[in-house]
Amino acid sequence: MQRISGVIFDLDGTLIDSLTAYTMSFNRTVDRHRLLPINLREMTDLLNQFISLDQMLERTYPQLGAEARAGFMTEMREEFIALAPAHITLKPYAKEVLIELRDQGMKIGIATGRMSDGNSKWRDLRNLRIDTFIDAVVTAGETRPKPDPASLIQCVFDLGLTPDACVFVGDSRADIIAARSAGVTSIAIPTGVASRRDLAEEQPRYIIDSLAMLPGQLAALCDGCPGTRSGRHFF
Repeated sequence: MQRISGVIFDLDGTLIDSLTAYTMSFNRTVDRHRLLPINLREMTDLLNQFISLDQMLERTYPQLGAEARAGFMTEMREEFIALAPAHITLKPYAKEVLIELRDQGMKIGIATGRMSDGNSKWRDLRNLRIDTFIDAVVTAGETRPKPDPASLIQCVFDLGLTPDACVFVGDSRADIIAARSAGVTSIAIPTGVASRRDLAEEQPRYIIDSLAMLPGQLAALCDGCPGTRSGRHFF
């Protein structure tokens, strides 16, 4: 088997926990316009449906026209940026695993469904002090949103690797579909919007229950590959 040289992560729900901040920014905005807020479960269900923020607004508040939705999205982005430092956190073991992967000589990328681009796409990574571990970040604002494989294909290219030398770790059904379309080995992790059962239905190559299991899973995946060191569990 081709030696694994790169690990690409989804961002929200996989490496970082941003669901609370996202829901708060959504509800603070709609509250200003005297619309009913949604709860965390409703937000999770919407995010698990491969739909954009504009589509979420249209589905939840059908009385809003396109211009009003555009204004809401601008307000929500501003709220999200303001809330991020206090309400976005790393997933358990995220930093330890990034350090371990870096020590193993892995290239590390992120392919995210966020619409940010340019310098702003690194904002949360810098705030959480993990930006120095990441070699490439590709967003839906620069390509197309998952389940389209465009962001993942671009990230593989930016890392200077081939799809068969990479794995993609993600928490959503869209992540698994994108990995399959891109020819990248998929590792699902039920720490975000999709349940373990939802992820299993998309038939990922592997399912792990925690980032702590990732180094060991990579070692098992590449058992016998030249130059591969054994991974660790962080329990």
